Amino acid sequence: DFHEEQHISFLPVSSNVGAWYYDFGNKRARFDHLQGQRDNFCQGRGLKLKDTLGDCHLLFNNTDMFVHYPRERQCCWACGAVEGCTVLKPTWLAGAKYLGQETINGTFCHGWEVQGAAAVDRWYQTEDGLPCRYSERIIYWPHSVHNFTFNRSTYKLDPIPASVFDVPDYCNVICPKPWR
Repeated sequence: DFHEEQHISFLPVSSNVGAWYYDFGNKRARFDHLQGQRDNFCQGRGLKLKDTLGDCHLLFNNTDMFVHYPRERQCCWACGAVEGCTVLKPTWLAGAKYLGQETINGTFCHGWEVQGAAAVDRWYQTEDGLPCRYSERIIYWPHSVHNFTFNRSTYKLDPIPASVFDVPDYCNVICPKPWR
């Protein structure tokens, strides 16, 4: 689980909770941005929503990313491999710049920075590999920072049920406004 915050020019824009599910062995992931979210992949896809800040799940398979608002039963294809929308590879930090140590929620964490497909990405983890924070500075939004601070007590290496990654049957259209 994580706590998510977004800031533009140091002004808070949103604060909410969510969860990451990651299974690279099967090339799938799911990022849940819960009530109050303003995630840049969830927002602006052109869906006709009653609550644009409602729960949004980003579902990844080996080639595509889907935006899913489960409470409203709306879902669409947002982007694919050509746009850089794939499951993060375990080697995504190869060649990253080491930033040193930072204390996050009272824990010493090591940080790295790398240019990603849509943002300058930062990753912080403990000495033994537990996630502390993922942070992205969005390239397309000036002075926008998006932080995910992980609750390390919820981190598990147990197998994740395949159903967690299921793309709903009604998710069979391209988003009216796909990513990029």
